[in-house]
Amino acid sequence: MNTDLVRYVCRAQVHVAASRTARLAAVNPVTIHDGVWAYCPAGSRTDHEWEAIEPVTLTDLKLVEVIRPRETATEESRS
Repeated sequence: MNTDLVRYVCRAQVHVAASRTARLAAVNPVTIHDGVWAYCPAGSRTDHEWEAIEPVTLTDLKLVEVIRPRETATEESRS
């Protein structure tokens, strides 16, 4: 088992929105949840809404997080 993989992502709307509107270079987006790595896009220390995900490297997860807003905007424009 690879313990370097992220297994949870925070889906709290306030944290997701904060990550899209501000540069948060000074915060650490990675923490421990239930004994494994977890990722919060805002780097918040509290008020998470954790979602279990397929284990992924932090690099790959950040790529998905960067691409997702564009996909969401495209889907909304189709509606």
